[in-house]
Amino acid sequence: MRSLLLLIFVVSTLTLVGQKQYEFDFTGNSLYEAVELLSKKHKFKFSYSPKALKQHSLDRKIRANSDAELISKLFEDMPFKIQLSDGVYLLIPQKIPKKSFTLTGKVYDKSTGKPLAFAHVQSSERGTVSNQDGRFILPPREDTITLQVSYIGYKDILLAVPPNQEEINLNLEQNPLVLQEVILSTSHFRDLAGRPGFFSLNPQKFNALPTLGETDVFKSIQLLPGVSATDETSSGLSVRGSLPSQNLVLMDGFTLYHLDHFFGIFSTLNPNVIDNVSIYKGGFGAEYGGRVSSVVDVSGKAGSNDKFSAGAGVNMLSINGFIETPIGEKTSLLVGGRRSFTDLINSDLYQNFLTSNRKSFLTAVDPNVASLNLLPSFHFYDFNTKLRHTFNSKASLDVNLYLSEDSYSGDYSDEDDFARYNVTDKANWANKGFSLGLRKQFQPNWFGDFTLSASSYSDDESLKVSQTIFEDVSFGNDSIFANSKIDFFDYTVESSVSDIRLSTSHEIQLDHQNFLKAGVELNRISTFYSSDQVFFQDFNTSNVLSDTLDVTAAILSFYGNYQFGSERLSSNIGIRGNYYEPTRKIYIEPRFDIRFKVGENVSLKGAASYHHQFVNETSFSLFQNTDQFYWVLADEEIIPIQKASHFIIGTDYSFGNWTLDVEYYKKLTTGIIENQFLTLSTDGIGITEDEDLSLAGENNAQGLDLFLKYRTSTFTSWLSYSLGESNNQFWYRNDNTPYPSEYDQRHEINFVNTIKFGKWELSAILLYGSGKPFTPPNSDPLGSSPYDLERVNELRLPDYSRLDLSAKYSFDIGAFKCESGITLFNVFDKINIKSRRYSQQYVFSENTTNTTGSDEIRIVALDTYLLGFTPNFFFNLRF
Repeated sequence: MRSLLLLIFVVSTLTLVGQKQYEFDFTGNSLYEAVELLSKKHKFKFSYSPKALKQHSLDRKIRANSDAELISKLFEDMPFKIQLSDGVYLLIPQKIPKKSFTLTGKVYDKSTGKPLAFAHVQSSERGTVSNQDGRFILPPREDTITLQVSYIGYKDILLAVPPNQEEINLNLEQNPLVLQEVILSTSHFRDLAGRPGFFSLNPQKFNALPTLGETDVFKSIQLLPGVSATDETSSGLSVRGSLPSQNLVLMDGFTLYHLDHFFGIFSTLNPNVIDNVSIYKGGFGAEYGGRVSSVVDVSGKAGSNDKFSAGAGVNMLSINGFIETPIGEKTSLLVGGRRSFTDLINSDLYQNFLTSNRKSFLTAVDPNVASLNLLPSFHFYDFNTKLRHTFNSKASLDVNLYLSEDSYSGDYSDEDDFARYNVTDKANWANKGFSLGLRKQFQPNWFGDFTLSASSYSDDESLKVSQTIFEDVSFGNDSIFANSKIDFFDYTVESSVSDIRLSTSHEIQLDHQNFLKAGVELNRISTFYSSDQVFFQDFNTSNVLSDTLDVTAAILSFYGNYQFGSERLSSNIGIRGNYYEPTRKIYIEPRFDIRFKVGENVSLKGAASYHHQFVNETSFSLFQNTDQFYWVLADEEIIPIQKASHFIIGTDYSFGNWTLDVEYYKKLTTGIIENQFLTLSTDGIGITEDEDLSLAGENNAQGLDLFLKYRTSTFTSWLSYSLGESNNQFWYRNDNTPYPSEYDQRHEINFVNTIKFGKWELSAILLYGSGKPFTPPNSDPLGSSPYDLERVNELRLPDYSRLDLSAKYSFDIGAFKCESGITLFNVFDKINIKSRRYSQQYVFSENTTNTTGSDEIRIVALDTYLLGFTPNFFFNLRF
């Protein structure tokens, strides 16, 4: 045993003695120095190029138990191929594979810290535009690139970005000498700006365009092709022949259901607090749902993170102001508001608005009302605030609040030798909106949004019309005695819609060409309508109508979108699903758009999509002249779900300072309904209705939109032309043959020019619109309707043209930057008939004692005229 242990010890000792052990510290040495050390002290033989080895730093510690292990660790991650030949290590240099890095970044306004949407980011190899959050991504590169960043109204920046830099923040400085465009049209880059039917508006210079009293975002949208501008109202947009209620209007994540100041003269959106407005005229992506026509997405400004600033303005209708201020280092606040002074000062502009709107409504009730002196109490206001807290460069929180309200109250009384006329007229409508939005960058390529929003719209109206007769009057077998009071009608209508939404969306940038986006939304929508109406039926009795409708529904939506973009081809493929609680069904909506660059300056584009709308706006029309609109949820029995399919194909071409964009569209919408009409006949006021209340029809709209723009640093001009056709079809109308819809307009042209020289900025808008349809009157005044329902919308109103001018002068008073100017609306005082409707009216004559039935009632034409020549002065300042 002892001999065996001795043998094992001897063998182990000899083995350890014969095994090589190496330990080196090459920290701070080059590969050449390490090879020289091994050659001189350890008798290694190498064949190599000293110049090639000196280019590489070794900078490591090595332990090895053999020659092979030592050589392997020495040349690990080195660009050399090792060959052993006759005891000599041949060191053969290899080419170094370069690493490539994808560049992501954000573009900001340097003075305010606000992200800039649709800024151009261009390298020598590739260009793109920033999205609505200011983010952009460029393809992988192996070498340093030169980046040029530009944005209208800002100074360009040019900088070199090394190949290993993967993230960058770019701060652009405002350039007051450069004219800011109102319209940002399509571009040849991969991102949103190239999508079919898409435009982005810059609200910075909205007050450079002629407007009706108030600077209005929607007025600028109406100058785009495919958006009607000739009815002069902004509360609703008719886009490509569709109803205003079929547009989705979002502001900072919450839905706006009605945008109406002053009975529709201008919208409730205050341009002082708006950062960007995007409009999708059709074929919009899967992230938007709930409407079948178009989308208007409004992004509010955030307050400045660096300094306090404020501004104020006044015109002939209202005053406005805003404040931007930092709160600490990471929080900013913006507050803005407007308030009319029309309840204190009755300017000529106010009187013009009143006559062209509310008096037309009252004239529908009784033509004698037109002679009344209208001096009601009226005012409006709107209020916006945004609080933004930035946790760090990757996370921020926005809190948004929006309020608006219009209040109108009027009592009118007048008399002649025959009777005294009394009208009590009140209306109040209001918007509320709130959103809480968290944005976070989880990874360099993963962005997430979480939003809680709520909004509501309410409308309360009441109207009472009566006459007191001074003398005895006889009508056939009926008589009215002296001092008798006739209440023609007395009605009160209350309606509202509210919307609460919880949503989250996530975007993953797989690489510079492939993007994934997905989201989930949960909506709870409630609609309410209540009316109490008393109508004059004969000289001794009245007809009482009361109705209440209160509905609530939940909608669960989910969507996914894949976006691909290369130098020549970009495409979005998406799908949206909606679970609608009342029907317990899922409604699928595929979405697709594509863009292909066929030349250096020419691109082709197209889109196809499907959409659903579950909440609809309908009307209860009094005397078939003025509508009271209210929202109601679909039930697929009386109120159908609207469904629409969109098809768009077009091209855009840029050459020098010129841009041309042309699109053909076709849109089929099913599930539309006609409204019930209250009519006046010899039997009094009743409701005309068909046997089946579920009278769903369809609308077929198609047309061509053309947009031509020319731009230099001081001059911008664009021409938009819309060729459109919008037809309705109902099985019970016109023998089931299509007829023009209320929003059918064959031709509309807008020619806009803005020039800046020195401190002056001049603008001119010339527009032309062909006549819209109307239904001729019934040849029988005693018929059940004053309209000829066999010839619905067969005739056309006169064509209309208008010239608007404005001039603005900018100057400084100390630290204050001031603007003062004048706008001239409808310079040539052209007559514009908004609508022509009819009403069956009783004809009272103090000398009539034996009047036949045919003489008691006649059909009266009620034309609604829009504004004639209207001047407006304004003054704004900020510091």
